[in-house]
Amino acid sequence: MIGQQKIIDDILSSAKSTAAAMIEEATAEQEERLSDIRAELENSQAESLAKAQAEADSVYTGMVKLGDLEANKALLRAKQQCLSAVYDGVKQKILAAPDAEYLKILQTLIAKYAENGDEIIAAKRDSKRVTESWVKKVGTAAKRKLALSKETGDFEGGIVLRNGKFDRDLTVDAIVGELKERTVSDVIAKLGL
Repeated sequence: MIGQQKIIDDILSSAKSTAAAMIEEATAEQEERLSDIRAELENSQAESLAKAQAEADSVYTGMVKLGDLEANKALLRAKQQCLSAVYDGVKQKILAAPDAEYLKILQTLIAKYAENGDEIIAAKRDSKRVTESWVKKVGTAAKRKLALSKETGDFEGGIVLRNGKFDRDLTVDAIVGELKERTVSDVIAKLGL
């Protein structure tokens, strides 16, 4: 788990600088939109000066509010993209981990969640890493009888534990999704979003 935390910390660090750039870009976009809207409003106000002042004020106020809403939407999209980048980075870091580190993560998950008699379904891309001999070694260490399925999973990485009662999804997507649920508020705070 220490390796996972280091991976997460590294990604959070790089994501924070990426987030700052994205927020700066969104803020500039917001200012540009507000500037454009204000320019439009000033032109409209000049043309309609002969009309009632109340109508001109109403149009101006409505357009500014609309501009603020659009700018806030752009900022929200940037924040969402930033968060997605953080968790996509975590996922890619896990998938790209060296074999020993990656298999250690899987072994930890198996030790925690596997039941006696479970069948391990590995991702197609992991067929050279998750082997029958590795499954036997992990099963022995976990004091459980485990078997490697001949079936491979149509997922990017991780495993699925299958038994007669249910399947336990321990794919990288599921792991990162669960991590996101637990940590999204902390990540938002650390990134200053």
